[in-house]
Amino acid sequence: MEAISLTSKNGVPIAFHLENVEENESFSTLSATILGAGEVIFSSFGKANPELILGSSKDSILLIQEVGANAVLSILGDSDKKEEIKNDMNEIISEIEKFKDDSEMKEVL
Repeated sequence: MEAISLTSKNGVPIAFHLENVEENESFSTLSATILGAGEVIFSSFGKANPELILGSSKDSILLIQEVGANAVLSILGDSDKKEEIKNDMNEIISEIEKFKDDSEMKEVL
């Protein structure tokens, strides 16, 4: 994978791993913007928010997905590894959800 970013829905980077760190700000911000634009498009047709935004080219794939109510996970990788990247995304989201649940539980205790 070339780039992974967890971003607030406002476009503020939370955590990231990029081959080119200088690209983090634009990758994070634009990923949140793309998800937001997708939500506007879907809602204007009376549809539920998109579960996954997918962009692809000959050599790359971009997956963008909302995590919880306030975060966006974006992954950019080789297009020939689409299924592997989708699986990795699901695993990352599952781990984030566990952490979120644990944090809420600690606040309650």
